Amino acid sequence: MSVTTLEFTGRPARRGVLRGLPWVTWRQHRFALGGALLVLGGLGAFLVINGLAMHHAFHRYGLATCGDLFSGACHVQLDLFQQHYRGPAETLPTFLMLLPGLLGLFVGAPLVARELESGTYRFAWTQGRSRVRWIVAKLVILATVLTVLAIGFSLLFTWWYGPWLSIMGRMNPAQAYEVSGIVFAARTLFAFMLGALAGTLIRRTVPAMAATAVLWLAVVLLSMFGLRPLIETPVTHLAATGAARTPLAIEFSNGTASVGTVAPQTAWEVARWTQDASGHHLTSPQITDLLKQANFDPGLPTGGPARAAPVPGSGGPSDTFPTWLTQHGYQLGVSYQPASRFWHFQGVEAAAYVLLALLCGAATIGWIRRRTA
Repeated sequence: MSVTTLEFTGRPARRGVLRGLPWVTWRQHRFALGGALLVLGGLGAFLVINGLAMHHAFHRYGLATCGDLFSGACHVQLDLFQQHYRGPAETLPTFLMLLPGLLGLFVGAPLVARELESGTYRFAWTQGRSRVRWIVAKLVILATVLTVLAIGFSLLFTWWYGPWLSIMGRMNPAQAYEVSGIVFAARTLFAFMLGALAGTLIRRTVPAMAATAVLWLAVVLLSMFGLRPLIETPVTHLAATGAARTPLAIEFSNGTASVGTVAPQTAWEVARWTQDASGHHLTSPQITDLLKQANFDPGLPTGGPARAAPVPGSGGPSDTFPTWLTQHGYQLGVSYQPASRFWHFQGVEAAAYVLLALLCGAATIGWIRRRTA
């Protein structure tokens, strides 16, 4: 009796780079992550193409070497540059600030809700790994990927916005502040964790997505208009109205009027006012009466948009009005957050979002461990 020995000489089966829970997480959520990458990549491509043209124009017009961009020597070049590129610089950040919420909506909300809704959690939690290890792995892996993508996109936007740092700054709410820095990535992390928690509690994918959108937007608005103004006391400046070249800002909006001095171009202007000799801030009707008493016509149509009047010194009516104010004991004031506080504000606000994200993640883990059957 003979025995034949067969040897297998083929190459051993290759092990994938991802194994275990990382592989399962990638398999289950690759389309959501791919969609996120596709959206960020498409927007990133626009920023690269438009940014290259914008940076080239900024140097071609000589604005990089012009000195004070708001001086007479740079006036014509600055006007040409703003005519071509100011629109996207003002409107694009308002839309891009919603991206973190969308990422959390489509990646975070279905994370647990889809498993509970379809019943596949019974299979996932009986494969030799505890439910806690399962949810922790998914939260950590997906949160890391989304945060890294958000940081990369934020850095790209910061480069794209570069020419406008010395023109508009990036401190104003709903503008570049929301996309540059670290707040954008912190909001993405919070949106994802909030979505995961909403899906765990609601157990239905679509309602969880709707709840995530509403709650995330509410928190962001509260942060922008509630928390941010409290981070640091604004700088207050009273202009010497009798001095030459007093900056004068006049605004007519929704039937109200305000007159004050002007904050630095790159700062976040919080408020402007006119005050009398006793320090009392004048109301809108009082300001209207004041303009009539001074026989001052700002040259704005009724209900016109806000406008900062030209700096006095050209012999126009803006020269005589500050003098009239001084003679009658009035002063022009403004409060603002300077551009130098950008990273302080970003750090405080980002820390608040990260803390909220950690609380949402801990609540999701605790709920699954104790109450989900």
